[in-house]
Amino acid sequence: MLKSASAVLCLSVAVALTSMMLAPTAHASGLFSKTEVIFDEDVAIPSHSMQTRGFTLNQNATLKLEVKGVKNTDKGFDVYLMTEDNLAKFQAAKEFRHFPAFQGLQVSSATNTHDVSAGKYVFVVHNKYNLMKGMVVHIKATVNP
Repeated sequence: MLKSASAVLCLSVAVALTSMMLAPTAHASGLFSKTEVIFDEDVAIPSHSMQTRGFTLNQNATLKLEVKGVKNTDKGFDVYLMTEDNLAKFQAAKEFRHFPAFQGLQVSSATNTHDVSAGKYVFVVHNKYNLMKGMVVHIKATVNP
């Protein structure tokens, strides 16, 4: 009887250790969070213009923004993440606030990941440096990558 009880105990410990080692790691925004794609597309941006993509996060999350030049991006472009209220200031060429962790100035590609709080956001790609040609960039945003 003692022998079978110790065998069960050893088996239970082995199963517990195995499940702890194989369990997925907890993510900053919650246990066992799943990656969610917010947008993933090619966008055309006319010369000296911009494209925006707005989205809402209902809870704190880790956000990953990726942008890559596809066509006519040799002079680079600017990217920003800002709140909706700052977009109007940006468009009016007034002082605006953005999230420096997601800023890219005169880049041909950029990937940034950072924790952000719940709220309404706008991702901006600005074709500031290419005054004669439009460009195409690929943008992708994921939550809890």
